[in-house]
Amino acid sequence: MDRSHRPGSELEAVKSRHWLSLARIKTYSVAMLVIYVSVVMIWGLKTKGFTSDSIVRPGVDFSAFWAASYLALKGQAASVYDYDALKPVIAAFGAVPGGGKFFLPWAYPPTFLLFVVPLSLLPFAASYTVFICGTAAIYVSSLIRLMRFSGVPRHAVWLPVLAFPGVPGAVLIGQNSLLTAGIAAWSVILLKRRPVVAGALIGLLSVKPQFGLLLPVVLVADRAWKTFFTAGVTAITLGACSIALWGWETVPTFLGNGTHFKETVLEQGGVGWRFSPTIFAMLRQAGGSVAAAYWIHGLCAAFAIWALIRVWRSSASTGLRIAALAASTLLFSPYLWYYELTWLGVAIAGLAVEGVRRGWMARERELLVLAWLLPLPLALNGHGYFPPIGPLVTLLLLLAVLRRAVTDGREN
Repeated sequence: MDRSHRPGSELEAVKSRHWLSLARIKTYSVAMLVIYVSVVMIWGLKTKGFTSDSIVRPGVDFSAFWAASYLALKGQAASVYDYDALKPVIAAFGAVPGGGKFFLPWAYPPTFLLFVVPLSLLPFAASYTVFICGTAAIYVSSLIRLMRFSGVPRHAVWLPVLAFPGVPGAVLIGQNSLLTAGIAAWSVILLKRRPVVAGALIGLLSVKPQFGLLLPVVLVADRAWKTFFTAGVTAITLGACSIALWGWETVPTFLGNGTHFKETVLEQGGVGWRFSPTIFAMLRQAGGSVAAAYWIHGLCAAFAIWALIRVWRSSASTGLRIAALAASTLLFSPYLWYYELTWLGVAIAGLAVEGVRRGWMARERELLVLAWLLPLPLALNGHGYFPPIGPLVTLLLLLAVLRRAVTDGREN
C-alpha cells in the first residue's frame, strides 16, 4: 500500500513525481473537449446544420421522450407503449435518419411520463437543448460539490468532469443518465444535512427503477429511516399520480412490454451487447447461455451488494459512499448501456476526492484514468473491435473503494 502522497510539507514534491499532475489533467481535458467540438462541427456539416436526415442527428434517443410527450398531451398516454403509434411521431419530429430504420420503443414506467410530458410544448430542437442543459447542470453541479471536499481548485474539477467521455455520450444522443446519476449523487451529498430532501430525490429515481434499487439497501444499512420513508412516500405518490393521469392500463402494459423488451433486447441483443458494460452482456457476447449469464451476473451483483453494505457500515466518507453506490449500481443491473456510464463518473469523482484528501494508494490513479476513458471505446464499439472490459473496470473500481474503506477503518 502506497500512502506516500499524503497531505503535508512534501505534498507538492510527491505530486511532481507522478505523471498525472493537475496541469496534465487540465491539458488532457481541454484536448478532449476540442475533439468533441470538432466532431460536432463535422457532424453539423454532414447534415447541413443538422437539417438533413441522411444520418442521425443530436438527440436521437431524446426523440422517444419528445414523442411520448406529444402523445400524452393528446390524451393518448397508453399508446406510448404501442410502437406502431410511437414510431410515426418519432419519424416526423425526431432526430432519426430517414427511411424508418430505427428502433426507439418506450421502455419506461408510467411515472417517467410525468417528467417528459412538458417536452413537446417546445419544438424538438429547443426542447432537446433545455432538457440536456438542465440535466447536465444537475450532474456537473453534484460532482463539483463533491470535489469541494478535497480542496482542489474548481477549475481543476469542472474541466475533467465536462471532458469525461460519458458526458458527451449522454448529451449527444439525449439520454436521461445525466439526470439519474446527478440525482443519486445529490441524494447522498444531502443525506446527513437534508434527509427529507435526500429521500425525495431517491424517490424520483423510481422513474428508472434499475438505478434506484440499491438505495433502499444503503438507507437501511445507514439506519436513515427518515430518508427511507420519504423515498417510499415519494415513489408511491409518483405512481399514484401517473395512474390518476394516464390510467391503470399503463401499468400492466409497461410490465408486459418490459418482459418482451428483456427477451428481445437484453437476452438476444446481438450487436447491442458490444455497447453494454455488464457481466451479463460480456458472457452473452462470449457465447454463454442466458441461464449461465444470469447466474454469474447474479453472483457478481450479490458481491456488489455486500461490498456496498460493507462500505456504508464503515466510517467511510461521503466520497467513498457515493463511489461505492455508483459502482455497485452499475454491477447490479444487467440492463445497462454505454451512455449510462455517467454513473461511473460519479464513482471516479468519489474515489478521487479521497485520493486528493488522504493520499493515493498504489495504482489508484491509473485505474481512474482507465475508468475515465472507458465510455469512449464502448460508444465506438459497433464493430466489436474493443474487448468487453467494461464490467471488469467497474469491479476493480469497486474493489479500490472497498480497500479504501477497510484500510481507513483500521487506521481510525
